Amino acid sequence: MTLPLRTIAAAVLVGGLTVVSVAACSGGDDPVTENKELDDDGDGDVSPEEILAAAKQKLDETSGVEVSLGTDDEPDDGDYLREAEGTIIAEPAAFEGEVTGRVMGVNASDIGVVSVDGDVFVEVPVLGWQTYDPTEFCAPDPAQLLDPETGVSPILTATENLEAGESELGGEDNDETLTPFTGTVPGDTVRNILPCAEGDDFDATYRIDADGRLTDAEITGEFFSGMDAITYTIEVQEYDVEKDITAPE
Repeated sequence: MTLPLRTIAAAVLVGGLTVVSVAACSGGDDPVTENKELDDDGDGDVSPEEILAAAKQKLDETSGVEVSLGTDDEPDDGDYLREAEGTIIAEPAAFEGEVTGRVMGVNASDIGVVSVDGDVFVEVPVLGWQTYDPTEFCAPDPAQLLDPETGVSPILTATENLEAGESELGGEDNDETLTPFTGTVPGDTVRNILPCAEGDDFDATYRIDADGRLTDAEITGEFFSGMDAITYTIEVQEYDVEKDITAPE
């Protein structure tokens, strides 16, 4: 069952990698580019870099997040992640969720993944819960993806050539003012989390609410060897989550 574990490990990573998104719990009519509280250098201009730095800080300070991700892209060959959802807790670091995708050429759904106390468990069909070492499969411990130094939030501040787009309405009730930011994430930054990522760089689009929280992210690039570029979209339904996650029995 090595290949399923490898596939699920990579899937969990991608779910966490684009984990850089958090749904806003509040917002306002003014776009984030007019939020003077984010003007760190006091020059009167809220730059894209200042906004992404604020979004990173909010991720770093949260107790946990509820996340979901998916892709409309389906590679012709190979195993891949189609959908994932779950909870990441910052302290103590833990993860609990499910993934869906193609494993050994067969569609698989609702595969459980839990990480607590440095142990990662995958619910392998027929065999039940199995432990694995993520480093053997070029994947991180998903519970560590909210770590401010080695997790995914540093991707925000590593994004280059940032440009702000035109603000738009979004959110669950389409009543939040969201501002898109586009840029390029260096492949080396991605490889800090996914050592086997093949791309030299990844295209990213972030949408940030009026309070400086990231609401969703699209990251496009060559995540898996032998596959064309894939775009993953992440949404987080809840911020500041608290949950007691325990190892499966």
